[in-house]
Amino acid sequence: MAKSEKEALLKERCISASPEKEELSHWEAAKMLWHQDCCPCLPARYILAVMSFFGFVIVYALRVNLSMAIVAMVGNSSNETDHDHFNWTSTQQGWILSAFFYGYIITQIPGGFLAGVIGGKLVLGLGIVITAALSLLTPLAARIHFGALIALRVLEGFFEGVTFPAMHAMWGKWAPPAERSILTTITYAGPFFGNVISFPLSAVLCVYGFAGGWPSVFYTFGILGIIWYIFWLLLIFDTPAKHPRISEREKEYIEGGIADVNVGSEKVPVPWLQILTSPAVWAIIVAHVSVNWGNYIMLTCIPSYFHDALGLSFGQNLIENGIFSGIPYVGFVVSTIIAGQVADFLRKKWISTKNVRKGITLIAFVFGAAGLLVTGYFGKKKLDSVIFLTISVTGVGLANAGFNINHIDIAPRFAGVLMGITNCAATIPGIVAPTVAKYIAQKPPEGSDERHIYQAEWREVFIIAAEVYLFGAAVYLILAEGTKQWWADGVKRAQKETKDGLIVSQEQKTTIQEKNGSLLGSGSR
Repeated sequence: MAKSEKEALLKERCISASPEKEELSHWEAAKMLWHQDCCPCLPARYILAVMSFFGFVIVYALRVNLSMAIVAMVGNSSNETDHDHFNWTSTQQGWILSAFFYGYIITQIPGGFLAGVIGGKLVLGLGIVITAALSLLTPLAARIHFGALIALRVLEGFFEGVTFPAMHAMWGKWAPPAERSILTTITYAGPFFGNVISFPLSAVLCVYGFAGGWPSVFYTFGILGIIWYIFWLLLIFDTPAKHPRISEREKEYIEGGIADVNVGSEKVPVPWLQILTSPAVWAIIVAHVSVNWGNYIMLTCIPSYFHDALGLSFGQNLIENGIFSGIPYVGFVVSTIIAGQVADFLRKKWISTKNVRKGITLIAFVFGAAGLLVTGYFGKKKLDSVIFLTISVTGVGLANAGFNINHIDIAPRFAGVLMGITNCAATIPGIVAPTVAKYIAQKPPEGSDERHIYQAEWREVFIIAAEVYLFGAAVYLILAEGTKQWWADGVKRAQKETKDGLIVSQEQKTTIQEKNGSLLGSGSR
């Protein structure tokens, strides 16, 4: 498009919004649209996707930075003082790495509930910024006492536990059905892009960072979290109706696709009994628990695996460890975003949402299990291990367009509560898996073939994770659903509609919404 045509379009939009402003320069028109739409080239729902992406980059950086730093904290890096070196056993390290999840599990369900009551913007934003502030205290806690560090990590998990349920609650109000997979997978690529950055950057900071090396890891990511929160407050709003700069066209498009959630201020009681007895919900719970077993093994223990089985520990080797630990998550980010595009494309081609979610989840879990098994048996060298783990993690990334979005499919109004329930159950592997892995991968006796023994021990860890993946895939294939459930707008409303003869097939409703959303969306981006 020529520059003159772009200028004409800008002025036309401004005049339609404010007829009195017919004489505008190109710069004035662009400035007016910036204030009107926040970003004239990006719809409000995509600003939410981008901001939440960076928010979850911070979330996972704050969560996993200790996984890399602990290698230096118990090591003999030249950038450390004796005061900064800790003689923690493998079992104690397992307790430290899992401590985060003791707090994390507590706030999953309350986080989803609070997001539905007071709004996801405040709940998610405070969850991240408070965790970031607490991260700044990590070096002090570690120096005070082993127990102080555990208590701090529990507290960090407590505040970060609200983030995923709050985000799902927001997408329940912002993501039209035709773009549900695309928008949410942009957001949930963030956590694992955080791993791509956090692992190597943490390693570099451990070796060359300020404040003695490893403490700079916690200072850096803590400050970044506080900066992100400022932008979140300025740019993000709980619903399209509350956004002061959203265009009317985009607002109508979003609210038309999920009218039952966005229209009106009616507070609907959460149907707890129906949720907890729903096979569709249990399908997501089992899949979520299964995928998180493997995820938390990777997040908390992979630097230790490279240290134990491949000898990547100090100095330049530690940086190499960080790079290798982060590489698999490049594949995860790419597969997550591609899977979102593919899932929505398939749904628009009249493949049912249920079959799309089941198919993608099955492929994800099979690839995840296969990659871990191959790593366990054939990962004898650094390059081999990185390639095999990348296959596993890339495959698992597809699941973000499978079961992970299914909460919004079956109950958009209660998506935050559902995410709280499933993520609460899925946090149990975060507590158990690192402890089990560290228990299995114990330091061999002095004088033994340490490398060989460690490789056999880590093989056992990977085999268990692969078995859990396959179990989760089987259960999800049997129980999963893709349509809005009868209780999804509240039991009383469902009973009233049934009594009045107003119930339309939920599958019909979803199909109509997706069709209308696809038609509207083609002109709104």
